[in-house]
Amino acid sequence: MTYDLIVRNGTIVDGTGAGRVVADLAVSDGRIVRIGDLGQQKALKEIDAMGRIVAPGVIDLHTHYDAPLHWDPYATSSSWHGTTSVVMGNCGFGYAPCRPEHRERYMMMMVNTEQVPYESQKQAINWEWESFPEWLAHLRAMKKGINVGMFLPLNPLLVYVKGDEVKSRPTTDAERARMKQLLNEAMDAGASGFSLSLLGNGNGHVDFDGTPVPTDVMDPEDAYCLAELLRERGDGIIQSLVQLRMESRPDISEKLARISGRPVIHNVIMAVEGSDNPTPAQLELINRWKNTLDWVDRMEKEGLEIYLQSVTFRGWAEFKIEESTLFNAVPVFEEFSRCKTTSERMALAQNAEWRKAARESYRYEYFIPTGGGFEKYILGSAIGSETYQPYEGMKVGDIAAKLDRHVVDVFFDILVDTHMQVDFVLAEAQSRDGNKIEQILRHPRVIAGTSDGGAHVKMFVGGQYSTDLINWMVKEDKRLTLEEMHNILSARPARMFGFHDRGTLEEGKAADIVIYDLDTLGFERKYVVANDLPGGDWRRTVPARGVDYVIVNGQVVMDHGKPSGLFPGQYMTGGDVAVVTDFANAAE
Repeated sequence: MTYDLIVRNGTIVDGTGAGRVVADLAVSDGRIVRIGDLGQQKALKEIDAMGRIVAPGVIDLHTHYDAPLHWDPYATSSSWHGTTSVVMGNCGFGYAPCRPEHRERYMMMMVNTEQVPYESQKQAINWEWESFPEWLAHLRAMKKGINVGMFLPLNPLLVYVKGDEVKSRPTTDAERARMKQLLNEAMDAGASGFSLSLLGNGNGHVDFDGTPVPTDVMDPEDAYCLAELLRERGDGIIQSLVQLRMESRPDISEKLARISGRPVIHNVIMAVEGSDNPTPAQLELINRWKNTLDWVDRMEKEGLEIYLQSVTFRGWAEFKIEESTLFNAVPVFEEFSRCKTTSERMALAQNAEWRKAARESYRYEYFIPTGGGFEKYILGSAIGSETYQPYEGMKVGDIAAKLDRHVVDVFFDILVDTHMQVDFVLAEAQSRDGNKIEQILRHPRVIAGTSDGGAHVKMFVGGQYSTDLINWMVKEDKRLTLEEMHNILSARPARMFGFHDRGTLEEGKAADIVIYDLDTLGFERKYVVANDLPGGDWRRTVPARGVDYVIVNGQVVMDHGKPSGLFPGQYMTGGDVAVVTDFANAAE
């Protein structure tokens, strides 16, 4: 017979955890049909993978490509690095359901929470939907270079049901019944479950008007009533962002799991570092990763299906202050973050009374979850400042020590002296302690990643997490085998999310494949600016090195970093996973 595709002579790491083997792999109708020695058999397309790793495509359960997919159908920040499937609608953010009068609100919420440029949204989104099933029909019809799954996000659901009173009064019983009805319709149409953030005022996410987003100040009972629907249906997954920065509410994830009887993805677990002499508050943050692992173990013993979405790669930020959300939800400094113009920021930064309050309220621990306080900020380009240009490349903390001044004053003086045009680099967004990261990744209920793909594009990129983890944990530190890593990157999230036909290279499975050179795999640790957003706007990118081919449903979508022009991506429905629902018996 003639196959659609044969990948010959590759070193197959199939994602199951089994040892690697040199073999051929044949694809027909988008599926792997044979692995072995294919001899003289023919295919419409052949790839010689001699000396290359052939592995399952990466599955990323935490992205925000809801808008960018409209202008970047390959989700390039992720697919460059071998990602073939993503889940969107995380953290309660999305575009459906949406009444016409709320379109502007939703776009501005995306600007303020995920830093998706407004003009890009305005130009690229046609708003041909109102209901969530209509949104899914829109997604299915779109040209896609990757596979896409979707949560129903609760922010638009709350706004759709309660309108402009979404944060000013309690939800009525009738409105909760309506939300359950809409969730049921969304699940029937292919939603994988629902998502929310519930962090009060402790979140970096803010609404269109600078106040907390609806879900962050919602009554938890609004989410619990939707969890009841998932129990009635016996399917679906909940994504719960309730642990971030100074806030940690595992009780919410626990109750969602108990009520629904369904899997809950608890966000986020990460290892961070404190100052040299940590305070009790800093120690709580430093030890949170271990306490969270212990907590999820206890939950498993009680029969609860809770998983932990991790931030475990060596990410970094490069930003101008107007592009940053690092101050959001930080006492006193959030006032600066809410300033709409450069002149407003300049005025506040030079206000002696506000500056005094900033010095007195500054606490290093508030900034630990985002990579550390002002002490860790590296001065990039001090544009137009003769005073601070000699200190370029130094940490602000070292500059402050050299000048014998308070770090808050030095930071804001730099902003004023450069008229807010200074570039900063925050190179330690997560812990570089390989032992901690290994412990997190080895835990069977941890999901690698949190790329946030599609969000924060002017200050942060995370789609390279798979490349970084292979280099760091496998090649450099040798803490995990390549076989273990591909199981973590692909098979584990596929199993957790109910993507039964993906995540491993086995006969009968979807042909989602990445082919790469293990020796040269990598990327430059400096963002590359690309002016490829609608209207010529720009974003930061991290192109991959050493990735030869990315294959989705049997078709090449990336050829040495270049999009192929093919769009074989499919809409995927997850959430159909077997779970323990009899908690009483499970606890015994």
